[in-house]
Amino acid sequence: MIVVGAGPAGTTAARYCALAGLKTLVLEKQAVPRYKPCAGGVTLAAARELDFELPEVLIERKCRGLMIHYRTIEREVRLPETVALMVIRSSFDAHLSRKAEEAGAVLRDHTPCTGISVEREGVRVETEGEVLKTDVVIGADGFFSRVRRSLHLRFEPDEIRICALAEVPLPPDEIDRRFGDLVLIHYGYLSMGYAWIFPKKSHLSVGIGGACNRSGEVVEALRSFLSRHGLPTDVRIRGCFIPVSRWRTDLFFDRVLLTGDAAGLVDSFSGEGVKYAITSGRLAAQTVILAHGRGDFSTGLLQEYQSRLMATDGRELERSNRMTERLFSHENVLLGTAVRNVEVLERYLITVRGDSSFSEFVSWLKRSLPRYLLRRVLHFR
Repeated sequence: MIVVGAGPAGTTAARYCALAGLKTLVLEKQAVPRYKPCAGGVTLAAARELDFELPEVLIERKCRGLMIHYRTIEREVRLPETVALMVIRSSFDAHLSRKAEEAGAVLRDHTPCTGISVEREGVRVETEGEVLKTDVVIGADGFFSRVRRSLHLRFEPDEIRICALAEVPLPPDEIDRRFGDLVLIHYGYLSMGYAWIFPKKSHLSVGIGGACNRSGEVVEALRSFLSRHGLPTDVRIRGCFIPVSRWRTDLFFDRVLLTGDAAGLVDSFSGEGVKYAITSGRLAAQTVILAHGRGDFSTGLLQEYQSRLMATDGRELERSNRMTERLFSHENVLLGTAVRNVEVLERYLITVRGDSSFSEFVSWLKRSLPRYLLRRVLHFR
């Protein structure tokens, strides 16, 4: 089998397939490791989805809480336990690639996939130098997925978020003093999104993301955010797109499955993508293993992947879509009320850790928010 893309989704899928004894090839268009625009936060929920422990050398900082800003509101909340691990994304991806290779997968970097075509007896995978044939392909090649485009699929405008990011060097003692084990989140800069500061060992990952049609506005908003926090604005700024699926198309086709960002599996509220990349890669691999066992790579069997995904992560992501739209459609009333309350933030952190599902958090929030809103109204009387 062939996996296109060596990010978390692709390397997870490759590892599971190789461990099951399948001949597995991973195609990556660039060198491994390589830089990717990414805040570099791996939630504990995401780390728990791996079948191995992340080595301490990969972990830049362990964070236990949040500093939340919204208009004049400032809240700080932390848990006794680690909530998220700060990593360098290129090092994290390289480690996942090594784990896939240790399991028996073969990785070919500098080998971009230029197209695929599904034939009766298999899949024809084209690269810049050769044509490969395989029984099945897992597309894990990100927002600009060649596999997705080969299936004539595009993300719609309302499924796209835009981000701008910068790496800001700072002395470790200053990072410890200003941020310690907290991530800073600031709402109000862009619709359907937020600005952030993720502290690492000797630099900050600073960024902003949300719904916006003009990249120039996002860059200017990031510079404003940097200036507000006393950080240099003459840093290099990179951009990226984040896909937030509205589930308008299937993720399974004859002999092809889509995973991770190529499938739009990103949480619309938090921007979390790593967890869903890992789980979708594992579920895709398990489905491919089943297909090989039965010698059946048709949609009739591969739909098992989407059924299992929708029963878990898909349901969570759909609820996140609805919650995000409601919170931001009445931003001051709903989002403002939520971030004012430490209990809401603590419950959210428990979800980020993976100790509670997002669906459970949303159900609790729907029951609790009216009470908090009433308390807020009475406070201003």
